[in-house]
Amino acid sequence: MNVQQIRQKYGSQFVRFFVVGVGATLVHWGCYVGVNRLFHLTEANQLALNASYAFGYLVSFVGNYIVSLKWTFKTSGSVKKSLGFAFSHAINAGMHFLLLNLFIAIGLGTAIVHLLTACTPQLVKLLPILAEPDTLLPLPVFAIVVPVNFILVRFFLTQGDEKKLD
Repeated sequence: MNVQQIRQKYGSQFVRFFVVGVGATLVHWGCYVGVNRLFHLTEANQLALNASYAFGYLVSFVGNYIVSLKWTFKTSGSVKKSLGFAFSHAINAGMHFLLLNLFIAIGLGTAIVHLLTACTPQLVKLLPILAEPDTLLPLPVFAIVVPVNFILVRFFLTQGDEKKLD
C-alpha cells in the first residue's frame, strides 16, 4: 500500500469510528445521566455512580460491537474478533472507571461546573443539567479514552483481514 491508500483506508475508518464512537458515547452518557436522574444520584454516592456508569457502558458496548463490525471496519465477526473486542473494551472499561473515580476524588466535575458557569452562564441557565457535576464527569473521561480505544478495537477487529481498501 502506498501512503495515499493508507491515508484513505485508515482515515475513513477513523471517521466511521468517530461517528460510531460519538453515538455509543451519547448512548452511554444518556443511560448514565438517565439513571442518575431517576435515582437522584450525585457525586456523594460514588458506588451508585459507578453502577449507573457501568449500565450505560454495557448498553453502548453491545451496539458499538455490532456497528463496529458491520460499518466501521466492514468485517465479519468471529469468536477471535469478539474476544479481542471484549478484551479491548475490558481495558477501555478499566480506563473509564479509573479516570471516573480519579475525577470524582479530585472534584473535577465541580471544577467543570464552575468553569462553565463562569464562561457560559446563559448556557448553564438554559441547560441546568450542566450545573450538576456528576453529569459532566464522563466528558473528560471520554476525551481521553476514546482515541486509545480506536487503536485497540481496530487492531482486534481487523486482525487477519485482507488488507483491502474500503
